Amino acid sequence: MRNSSRLKRTNERTNVNYSRFSFLKAKRCLSVVLVFNKWTKFFANMIQPPLIRNLKELLEPVLEPGTNVLGYQASFLTAPGDNYGSTMLAVMVDISNAANETKKLPLVAKMIPASEEFWEVFQIDTTFVKEAAVYSHIVPTMVDLQREVGFPEAEIVDVFCRCYNTRVSLDPNCKKVDADGVILLENLKFAGYITENRRKGFTREQAEFILMKLSLFHAIPIALRYQKPDIYESNLKKFLIKFNSAAGLGAQTVERMVNVTRTDLVKAGVEVQLVERVTALVNVCRHRQAKLTPDELTEYFSILHNDLWVNNMMIKYDDSKRPVGLKFVDFQLTQRNSLVRDVLFFLLTSTNDPDLKNSMDDYLEFYFKHLQSNLAKLKIPNLSQYTYQSFQAEVNRIAPREIFHILMMLRVVLAKKESIPEQSEQDVELFSSDNLVEEDYYNQLFLVVKIFDQKKWV
Repeated sequence: MRNSSRLKRTNERTNVNYSRFSFLKAKRCLSVVLVFNKWTKFFANMIQPPLIRNLKELLEPVLEPGTNVLGYQASFLTAPGDNYGSTMLAVMVDISNAANETKKLPLVAKMIPASEEFWEVFQIDTTFVKEAAVYSHIVPTMVDLQREVGFPEAEIVDVFCRCYNTRVSLDPNCKKVDADGVILLENLKFAGYITENRRKGFTREQAEFILMKLSLFHAIPIALRYQKPDIYESNLKKFLIKFNSAAGLGAQTVERMVNVTRTDLVKAGVEVQLVERVTALVNVCRHRQAKLTPDELTEYFSILHNDLWVNNMMIKYDDSKRPVGLKFVDFQLTQRNSLVRDVLFFLLTSTNDPDLKNSMDDYLEFYFKHLQSNLAKLKIPNLSQYTYQSFQAEVNRIAPREIFHILMMLRVVLAKKESIPEQSEQDVELFSSDNLVEEDYYNQLFLVVKIFDQKKWV
């Protein structure tokens, strides 16, 4: 592996007297000064997280009456490589109540990425608004349906964290997200939730717990589509317009990513004929995505998280280390499509099962049984359509369309943390670097392709 280039620094101090230098040397010296100023600005920005302006006006209206926001302290929440599509801040807010008692309120502030290049890559004017709508419209609608059909309170969907408030700008008439756009969420770490190591992935016990929760997340929108089509249209569908998540990268960058993946497949030891078949299928997938071609509207059409990997899930454990709580985070890419996409993407990017090649069917059957059970509790009118045979047919139809998403994300999921620079220094070229990944990436890449081959999905 090649080592990444590093900025060379010296402690040598230079005083410049332009009268003693030729024009050429003065020009070179000016370039040094400009570079120095650029890096000074970069390090200053990284030392201080972005300001959350007018936090008092944003937060106080959603707190208990008489609560005052006194101030806040903020720090970067995530390490380089753990989040690319936004800047995540840990925010400790000082508040006082009507009795003038003070306390701390731990929050997370989600803001636009520090790197301007990622503003376009992640299409923040679409993704930021989409995520805000999940909390403001979609979650309440899902909960209302469950309560209406008589779900016990303990079984109400609970994979969403509390959202305090959102805004796209300080200007209430502005619809374009700017540097003052923010989503204020509860800080789940203070409630005992943790993010697992993305390079280790989830055990079978953890994976089954996640699939059980995911099945309810998928089941509720299906029930809404059948039972309350008007509400489904107004509170869900209009916020989940399909968009090309790779459009911000540009055609040349996507082409390069495909070529890098092809090279990686060869390095991983995949036989040449299979490499060519996979590459051809990836190209079909990306052209389908560019045309915004949705999956067919079958009984398995639902809301997708659409980015369900380790870093977008937080788990809470009991004293015996068994999972008892799960939260999904980062709904920037959520949309409507076949629920099979979420299931396969999760299993093939984020599980650490040494026997995954032989246990895929077990995971799929486990998920389906819980989906079927939840649909029955939601009293959908066409439950007889949901057989394991119809689900298997859906899996076989959709899996070839998800390979592009899975393979492109494996480099992100399994990237070496030490190879990823701070947020302001990140760009899309980073993901093509030979130094970004190592053996575990190539092993997983080989496994995924072999599963696709074994299942005749490629």
